Amino acid sequence: MIPQISADQPRCLLGVNSGTSADAVDFALIQVMGKGQNREVSLLHSGSANIPAELRQAIHLFADWRPQDVAGFHHALGVFIGRAARAFLTEIQVAPEQVTALCCHGQTVFHHSGQVADGTLQLGSLSVLAAEVGTAVIGDFRWADLAQGGQGAPVSPFADWVLFGHEHQERVILNLGGIANLTWLRPGQNPVAWDSGPANGPLDALAREVVDHPCDRDGALARQGKVHPSALAQLQEDPYFALPAPKSTGLEHFGSPFLQKLRHFAPEISPADHMATLVELAAWAVADSLRQAGWQGGEVFAAGGGAHNPALWEALERHLGTHRLHPLEKLPGAWRGDLREAVAFALLGDAFLLGETATWPSTTGCRQAAVLGNWCPPARP
Repeated sequence: MIPQISADQPRCLLGVNSGTSADAVDFALIQVMGKGQNREVSLLHSGSANIPAELRQAIHLFADWRPQDVAGFHHALGVFIGRAARAFLTEIQVAPEQVTALCCHGQTVFHHSGQVADGTLQLGSLSVLAAEVGTAVIGDFRWADLAQGGQGAPVSPFADWVLFGHEHQERVILNLGGIANLTWLRPGQNPVAWDSGPANGPLDALAREVVDHPCDRDGALARQGKVHPSALAQLQEDPYFALPAPKSTGLEHFGSPFLQKLRHFAPEISPADHMATLVELAAWAVADSLRQAGWQGGEVFAAGGGAHNPALWEALERHLGTHRLHPLEKLPGAWRGDLREAVAFALLGDAFLLGETATWPSTTGCRQAAVLGNWCPPARP
């Protein structure tokens, strides 16, 4: 039975995030009181756990999976994430009984690219998680929105609205994961959100092939190359970039297949030139999508793995304006930017417990706002 939670009582929530790069799982334990934008949110502890190489490699090969692979990895990811979360709680000396709920998005292995009926798929069984950790679990944060005709993404704007919405100041929150997504916060208005297109997805795919590393560390390969203008122009013709917000996409479109598309357009150039061109495209897509949405300029606060890539950061500064781009940590009340998604899922779980809607037509295109998530009771291990 889902517990009756009052907004006036404190809730202890463990947010868990595994991004599309599938390199690590991030944990954020927060305490919350209140509701809506009147929440008081405190970060108690944070941590991470590396995803084993064999599991990470399998996730990147999802397109080759058979039905039994999907079922097996649904279980395996539930076990891995659950045990990693249990170890995290043990390390910080917090008993599972002290946690109101573990809020886990799971591992995204597929997300439609505009056709809502194509669906979305996140793996990591909630029941297995509950058994491994011994807490209630809230997850499955996309399907209630899809059921209302929404994109099911991005789902982090709710947390951006709670934490960074300001009654007198406009700002944009940019997340540079496998896909780049943005939340535009304006005083007195609902958030507007969308995926602009690729960020780390094709960059990581190229790095895995060329330098045998999960990412282009410090933008080293990109900085050795030069942008190929003709190939860049052809990539910019991708129909996704012309779609109006709200919109969402996935690595099926902007991961390895997008890298192969670039190679088709410019097979003769070096891997470094490929990387430089992809970095330029990602930065252009962010800025161009903002212009299409009607953004007139202002401060942009960036988080996610791509915020650690100097080559991508420099390209974004060129496209957005030198003094407009800042690390998320520069925002009052912000924590380490890499925790943004884990905190976002914890707050989505909190909204679920309070019966609070966490989407808007302007963030996902839904017909009406939805309460996101499903609940699984604790199963003591």
